[in-house]
Amino acid sequence: MLWLLLAVALVILWATCIERFWFAIKRDSVYILPKGSKDITVLHISDIHMAPWQKYKQRWISKLQNKVKPDLVINTGDNLGHRNGVQPVLNSFQNFSGTPGVFVNGSNDLYAPVKRNPIAYLLRPSDRHREQDQSAKLDTNALNSGLESLGWINLNNSAETIKVNNLTIGFLGTDDPHEGRENFAALGSNASKTKGSDLLLGVTHAPYLNVLGNLDELGADMVFAGHTHGGQVCWPLIGRALVTNCDLPTKYARGLHKIQLQGKEVILNVCAGLGNSIYAPVRLACRPEVRVITLKAKG
Repeated sequence: MLWLLLAVALVILWATCIERFWFAIKRDSVYILPKGSKDITVLHISDIHMAPWQKYKQRWISKLQNKVKPDLVINTGDNLGHRNGVQPVLNSFQNFSGTPGVFVNGSNDLYAPVKRNPIAYLLRPSDRHREQDQSAKLDTNALNSGLESLGWINLNNSAETIKVNNLTIGFLGTDDPHEGRENFAALGSNASKTKGSDLLLGVTHAPYLNVLGNLDELGADMVFAGHTHGGQVCWPLIGRALVTNCDLPTKYARGLHKIQLQGKEVILNVCAGLGNSIYAPVRLACRPEVRVITLKAKG
Protein backbone atom coordinates (compact mmCIF):
# COMPACT_ATOMS: atom_id res chain seq x y z
CA MET A 1 0.00 0.00 0.00
CA LEU A 2 2.83 2.39 0.84
CA TRP A 3 4.40 1.85 -2.59
CA LEU A 4 1.07 2.51 -4.27
CA LEU A 5 0.58 5.76 -2.38
CA LEU A 6 4.13 6.80 -3.26
CA ALA A 7 3.53 6.02 -6.94
CA VAL A 8 0.32 8.07 -6.96
CA ALA A 9 2.09 10.95 -5.25
CA LEU A 10 4.89 10.88 -7.84
CA VAL A 11 2.39 10.89 -10.72
CA ILE A 12 0.56 13.87 -9.23
CA LEU A 13 3.86 15.68 -8.69
CA TRP A 14 4.93 15.01 -12.28
CA ALA A 15 1.60 16.07 -13.79
CA THR A 16 1.17 19.25 -11.76
CA CYS A 17 4.72 20.50 -11.25
CA ILE A 18 6.78 19.22 -14.18
CA GLU A 19 5.01 18.09 -17.34
CA ARG A 20 2.67 21.06 -17.63
CA PHE A 21 5.75 23.32 -17.88
CA TRP A 22 7.59 21.01 -20.30
CA PHE A 23 6.68 22.95 -23.44
CA ALA A 24 7.40 21.30 -26.79
CA ILE A 25 7.67 22.24 -30.46
CA LYS A 26 6.16 19.39 -32.49
CA ARG A 27 6.89 19.27 -36.23
CA ASP A 28 5.16 17.68 -39.23
CA SER A 29 5.02 18.14 -42.98
CA VAL A 30 2.13 18.12 -45.45
CA TYR A 31 2.62 17.82 -49.21
CA ILE A 32 -0.20 20.08 -50.29
CA LEU A 33 1.20 23.07 -52.22
CA PRO A 34 1.23 23.38 -56.03
CA LYS A 35 4.20 21.72 -57.73
CA GLY A 36 7.34 23.82 -57.68
CA SER A 37 6.23 25.90 -54.70
CA LYS A 38 8.61 27.03 -51.99
CA ASP A 39 8.03 25.53 -48.53
CA ILE A 40 5.81 27.47 -46.12
CA THR A 41 6.53 27.13 -42.40
CA VAL A 42 3.35 27.45 -40.32
CA LEU A 43 3.45 28.00 -36.57
CA HIS A 44 0.19 26.71 -35.08
CA ILE A 45 -0.36 28.01 -31.55
CA SER A 46 -3.41 27.36 -29.43
CA ASP A 47 -4.92 27.16 -25.94
CA ILE A 48 -2.33 29.25 -24.11
CA HIS A 49 -4.75 29.97 -21.24
CA MET A 50 -2.49 32.77 -20.06
CA ALA A 51 -2.58 34.05 -16.50
CA PRO A 52 -0.53 37.15 -15.57
CA TRP A 53 1.79 35.26 -13.19
CA GLN A 54 2.88 32.72 -15.83
CA LYS A 55 6.17 34.44 -16.64
CA TYR A 56 8.00 31.33 -17.86
CA LYS A 57 5.28 30.65 -20.42
CA GLN A 58 5.41 34.26 -21.59
CA ARG A 59 9.19 34.11 -22.08
CA TRP A 60 8.97 30.77 -23.90
CA ILE A 61 6.38 32.10 -26.36
CA SER A 62 8.37 35.29 -26.95
CA LYS A 63 11.33 33.19 -28.16
CA LEU A 64 9.33 31.20 -30.73
CA GLN A 65 9.80 33.71 -33.53
CA ASN A 66 13.56 33.21 -33.51
CA LYS A 67 13.34 29.45 -32.93
CA VAL A 68 10.77 28.70 -35.63
CA LYS A 69 11.06 31.63 -38.06
CA PRO A 70 7.53 31.03 -39.36
CA ASP A 71 6.23 32.29 -42.67
CA LEU A 72 2.71 32.21 -41.22
CA VAL A 73 1.15 32.03 -37.74
CA ILE A 74 -2.22 30.35 -37.14
CA ASN A 75 -3.73 30.98 -33.69
CA THR A 76 -6.78 28.82 -32.90
CA GLY A 77 -7.89 30.57 -29.73
CA ASP A 78 -8.20 30.23 -25.96
CA ASN A 79 -5.33 32.65 -25.48
CA LEU A 80 -6.69 33.84 -22.14
CA GLY A 81 -6.83 31.98 -18.85
CA HIS A 82 -7.49 34.89 -16.51
CA ARG A 83 -9.32 38.21 -16.52
CA ASN A 84 -5.95 40.01 -16.53
CA GLY A 85 -4.37 37.85 -19.23
CA VAL A 86 -4.80 40.14 -22.24
CA GLN A 87 -1.65 42.22 -21.91
CA PRO A 88 0.62 39.27 -20.99
CA VAL A 89 -0.58 37.47 -24.14
CA LEU A 90 0.02 40.50 -26.35
CA ASN A 91 3.45 41.08 -24.80
CA SER A 92 4.36 37.46 -25.52
CA PHE A 93 3.48 37.91 -29.19
CA GLN A 94 5.31 41.19 -29.83
CA ASN A 95 8.20 39.48 -31.64
CA PHE A 96 5.70 38.21 -34.23
CA SER A 97 4.76 41.73 -35.32
CA GLY A 98 4.95 41.84 -39.11
CA THR A 99 4.78 38.06 -39.53
CA PRO A 100 1.59 37.16 -41.45
CA GLY A 101 -1.00 35.52 -39.23
CA VAL A 102 -4.66 34.69 -38.66
CA PHE A 103 -6.68 33.96 -35.53
CA VAL A 104 -10.06 32.86 -34.21
CA ASN A 105 -11.48 33.03 -30.69
CA GLY A 106 -12.14 30.22 -28.25
CA SER A 107 -14.53 30.36 -25.31
CA ASN A 108 -11.75 31.37 -22.94
CA ASP A 109 -11.12 34.47 -25.03
CA LEU A 110 -14.71 35.41 -24.26
CA TYR A 111 -15.36 34.26 -20.69
CA ALA A 112 -13.27 33.96 -17.53
CA PRO A 113 -12.56 30.39 -16.35
CA VAL A 114 -14.81 28.89 -13.69
CA LYS A 115 -14.40 26.00 -11.29
CA ARG A 116 -15.72 22.75 -12.73
CA ASN A 117 -15.66 19.16 -11.60
CA PRO A 118 -12.90 17.59 -13.75
CA ILE A 119 -14.65 14.19 -13.59
CA ALA A 120 -17.55 15.72 -15.53
CA TYR A 121 -15.33 15.98 -18.63
CA LEU A 122 -15.28 12.18 -18.78
CA LEU A 123 -19.06 12.13 -19.16
CA ARG A 124 -19.74 14.87 -21.74
CA PRO A 125 -18.33 18.10 -23.23
CA SER A 126 -18.29 21.08 -20.89
CA ASP A 127 -21.34 23.36 -20.80
CA ARG A 128 -21.59 26.55 -22.81
CA HIS A 129 -21.28 29.84 -20.97
CA ARG A 130 -24.36 31.96 -20.52
CA GLU A 131 -24.30 35.04 -22.73
CA GLN A 132 -26.23 37.02 -20.13
CA ASP A 133 -23.58 36.48 -17.46
CA GLN A 134 -21.89 39.86 -17.81
CA SER A 135 -19.55 39.28 -14.85
CA ALA A 136 -17.81 36.44 -16.69
CA LYS A 137 -17.14 38.34 -19.92
CA LEU A 138 -13.57 39.23 -20.82
CA ASP A 139 -12.22 42.15 -22.84
CA THR A 140 -12.25 40.22 -26.11
CA ASN A 141 -12.16 43.42 -28.14
CA ALA A 142 -8.86 44.43 -26.53
CA LEU A 143 -7.39 40.99 -27.25
CA ASN A 144 -8.54 40.97 -30.87
CA SER A 145 -7.41 44.55 -31.48
CA GLY A 146 -4.00 43.69 -30.08
CA LEU A 147 -3.67 40.64 -32.31
CA GLU A 148 -4.75 42.69 -35.31
CA SER A 149 -2.08 45.29 -34.46
CA LEU A 150 0.50 42.54 -35.09
CA GLY A 151 -0.84 42.32 -38.63
CA TRP A 152 -2.89 39.19 -37.96
CA ILE A 153 -6.34 38.78 -39.52
CA ASN A 154 -9.47 38.18 -37.43
CA LEU A 155 -11.15 35.15 -39.05
CA ASN A 156 -14.17 34.76 -36.75
CA ASN A 157 -16.89 33.68 -39.22
CA SER A 158 -14.91 35.33 -41.98
CA ALA A 159 -12.74 34.62 -45.00
CA GLU A 160 -9.59 36.27 -46.28
CA THR A 161 -6.44 35.71 -48.33
CA ILE A 162 -2.76 36.32 -47.57
CA LYS A 163 0.21 36.26 -49.91
CA VAL A 164 2.92 33.96 -48.52
CA ASN A 165 6.06 33.01 -50.46
CA ASN A 166 4.43 34.12 -53.74
CA LEU A 167 1.36 31.92 -53.12
CA THR A 168 -2.14 33.14 -52.36
CA ILE A 169 -3.36 31.34 -49.24
CA GLY A 170 -7.10 31.50 -48.60
CA PHE A 171 -8.60 31.14 -45.13
CA LEU A 172 -12.05 30.18 -43.86
CA GLY A 173 -12.51 30.80 -40.13
CA THR A 174 -15.25 30.21 -37.58
CA ASP A 175 -16.02 31.76 -34.23
CA ASP A 176 -15.98 29.21 -31.40
CA PRO A 177 -18.22 26.19 -32.16
CA HIS A 178 -18.06 25.04 -28.52
CA GLU A 179 -20.08 28.14 -27.65
CA GLY A 180 -22.32 27.69 -30.70
CA ARG A 181 -20.92 30.85 -32.31
CA GLU A 182 -20.03 29.38 -35.71
CA ASN A 183 -22.02 30.93 -38.56
CA PHE A 184 -21.60 29.09 -41.84
CA ALA A 185 -24.16 31.28 -43.61
CA ALA A 186 -21.98 34.32 -42.94
CA LEU A 187 -18.82 32.41 -43.75
CA GLY A 188 -20.27 31.09 -47.00
CA SER A 189 -21.21 34.60 -48.11
CA ASN A 190 -17.59 35.69 -47.57
CA ALA A 191 -16.00 32.61 -49.12
CA SER A 192 -15.89 34.23 -52.55
CA LYS A 193 -12.93 36.28 -51.27
CA THR A 194 -10.83 33.13 -51.44
CA LYS A 195 -11.67 32.28 -55.04
CA GLY A 196 -8.55 31.44 -57.02
CA SER A 197 -6.40 30.75 -53.95
CA ASP A 198 -3.48 28.36 -54.37
CA LEU A 199 -4.41 26.73 -51.05
CA LEU A 200 -7.49 27.02 -48.83
CA LEU A 201 -7.14 26.50 -45.08
CA GLY A 202 -9.93 26.13 -42.51
CA VAL A 203 -9.34 27.62 -39.06
CA THR A 204 -11.53 26.88 -36.03
CA HIS A 205 -11.15 26.54 -32.29
CA ALA A 206 -13.14 23.39 -31.51
CA PRO A 207 -12.96 20.55 -34.07
CA TYR A 208 -16.54 19.33 -33.91
CA LEU A 209 -17.26 16.92 -36.76
CA ASN A 210 -20.02 19.06 -38.26
CA VAL A 211 -17.62 22.03 -38.35
CA LEU A 212 -14.97 19.97 -40.12
CA GLY A 213 -17.61 18.76 -42.57
CA ASN A 214 -18.82 22.28 -43.32
CA LEU A 215 -15.31 23.61 -43.84
CA ASP A 216 -14.64 20.69 -46.16
CA GLU A 217 -17.85 21.48 -48.09
CA LEU A 218 -16.63 25.06 -48.51
CA GLY A 219 -13.46 23.70 -50.10
CA ALA A 220 -10.88 23.74 -47.31
CA ASP A 221 -7.82 21.66 -48.23
CA MET A 222 -6.77 21.38 -44.58
CA VAL A 223 -8.16 22.42 -41.18
CA PHE A 224 -6.33 23.78 -38.12
CA ALA A 225 -7.95 23.49 -34.67
CA GLY A 226 -7.24 23.44 -30.94
CA HIS A 227 -9.58 23.10 -27.93
CA THR A 228 -8.89 19.45 -27.04
CA HIS A 229 -5.66 20.06 -25.07
CA GLY A 230 -4.68 16.73 -26.62
CA GLY A 231 -6.87 15.24 -23.92
CA GLN A 232 -4.70 16.96 -21.26
CA VAL A 233 -4.68 13.67 -19.32
CA CYS A 234 -3.78 10.65 -21.43
CA TRP A 235 -3.05 7.00 -20.76
CA PRO A 236 0.63 6.71 -19.75
CA LEU A 237 2.84 4.90 -22.28
CA ILE A 238 -0.07 4.62 -24.75
CA GLY A 239 -0.59 8.40 -24.98
CA ARG A 240 -4.26 8.00 -25.94
CA ALA A 241 -6.52 10.81 -24.76
CA LEU A 242 -9.37 10.08 -22.38
CA VAL A 243 -11.57 12.86 -23.79
CA THR A 244 -11.58 15.62 -26.43
CA ASN A 245 -14.31 17.87 -24.93
CA CYS A 246 -16.19 17.63 -28.24
CA ASP A 247 -17.35 14.84 -30.56
CA LEU A 248 -13.95 14.35 -32.20
CA PRO A 249 -12.76 10.76 -31.58
CA THR A 250 -9.96 10.57 -29.03
CA LYS A 251 -7.48 9.09 -31.52
CA TYR A 252 -7.49 12.49 -33.26
CA ALA A 253 -7.08 14.53 -30.06
CA ARG A 254 -3.72 15.97 -31.12
CA GLY A 255 -1.41 15.97 -34.10
CA LEU A 256 -1.78 15.68 -37.84
CA HIS A 257 -4.40 13.28 -39.19
CA LYS A 258 -6.35 12.34 -42.27
CA ILE A 259 -9.91 11.61 -41.20
CA GLN A 260 -12.88 10.30 -43.16
CA LEU A 261 -16.08 12.36 -43.14
CA GLN A 262 -18.99 11.17 -45.24
CA GLY A 263 -16.64 9.31 -47.54
CA LYS A 264 -14.29 12.25 -47.97
CA GLU A 265 -10.80 12.68 -46.54
CA VAL A 266 -10.09 15.76 -44.42
CA ILE A 267 -6.59 16.75 -43.34
CA LEU A 268 -6.77 17.97 -39.74
CA ASN A 269 -4.05 19.41 -37.52
CA VAL A 270 -4.97 19.66 -33.83
CA CYS A 271 -2.67 21.55 -31.48
CA ALA A 272 -2.71 20.27 -27.89
CA GLY A 273 -1.95 23.79 -26.70
CA LEU A 274 0.36 25.31 -24.11
CA GLY A 275 -1.98 25.72 -21.17
CA ASN A 276 -4.77 24.53 -18.98
CA SER A 277 -7.45 26.05 -16.82
CA ILE A 278 -6.07 27.62 -13.66
CA TYR A 279 -8.58 25.34 -11.88
CA ALA A 280 -7.14 22.17 -13.48
CA PRO A 281 -3.34 22.62 -13.37
CA VAL A 282 -2.33 19.23 -14.71
CA ARG A 283 -0.84 17.53 -17.78
CA LEU A 284 -0.22 13.80 -17.88
CA ALA A 285 1.31 11.95 -20.86
CA CYS A 286 0.38 14.99 -22.94
CA ARG A 287 3.08 17.66 -23.11
CA PRO A 288 1.97 21.23 -23.75
CA GLU A 289 2.92 22.17 -27.29
CA VAL A 290 2.92 24.38 -30.31
CA ARG A 291 2.95 22.73 -33.71
CA VAL A 292 5.11 23.62 -36.69
CA ILE A 293 3.68 22.39 -39.99
CA THR A 294 5.83 22.67 -43.09
CA LEU A 295 3.63 22.94 -46.16
CA LYS A 296 5.48 21.42 -49.10
CA ALA A 297 4.90 21.08 -52.82
CA LYS A 298 3.11 18.01 -54.11
CA GLY A 299 5.37 15.42 -55.71
